Amino acid sequence: RKDLDSLYLADGWATITSGVIVTGRGRDNDNDPLVAPPPDIGTHLGLLLDCADGSDVSFVVGGAGFPAHRAVLAARSPVFKAQLLGPTAKARASFVTVPDMAPATFRAMLRFVYTDACPAVGELGASPSEVYPRLLAAADRYALDRLKLVCAGKLWGNVSADTVAATLACAEACSCPELKTKCVGFLVDENFRDAVLTDGFVQLVQKFPSMIAEPKEAAGKQ
Repeated sequence: RKDLDSLYLADGWATITSGVIVTGRGRDNDNDPLVAPPPDIGTHLGLLLDCADGSDVSFVVGGAGFPAHRAVLAARSPVFKAQLLGPTAKARASFVTVPDMAPATFRAMLRFVYTDACPAVGELGASPSEVYPRLLAAADRYALDRLKLVCAGKLWGNVSADTVAATLACAEACSCPELKTKCVGFLVDENFRDAVLTDGFVQLVQKFPSMIAEPKEAAGKQ
């Protein structure tokens, strides 16, 4: 305080001066003609899917038709590649019927194949507990590993004692070990007693009885 009074105060007042240095690089980049815009290949391929220009195959799902492009599908999925570019006459067919899948699920999967973006739940007209298990199963069916993890993350984000058993059953059915491990850990972490009272747990026991051994044993030790 003594130093402050003697050096900086004048009639009880002190003036503090500061400065801000703004580099021109970030600001100038807004109008720099040499700066490339963000990638837009997903937008262009999405438009290609919407207008169906150059489509050479059509999928029939639940009575709905989905025109598509063999090269795009084959580049994204090894299952589509074998199905559409294989040596058999079936691979050269113009129409492919997809059984056991809802049109909305196939549409969402196809959109992801072209744009690498997962549609929001509101676009699919169903709750997360309905949408993402179906989409996860579709991703597993066509070996779309990134979509599997996206769906797994969405399901994990809504896990609770009421939903964990159903989510665990979905993870096991769709060969998603990442989601399975997190669900087992959630059950072990003091949630087992609440989860056993849900319908999802009953279904889990019926479909995959061996899966409850580890969390049951851990819960018994707590």
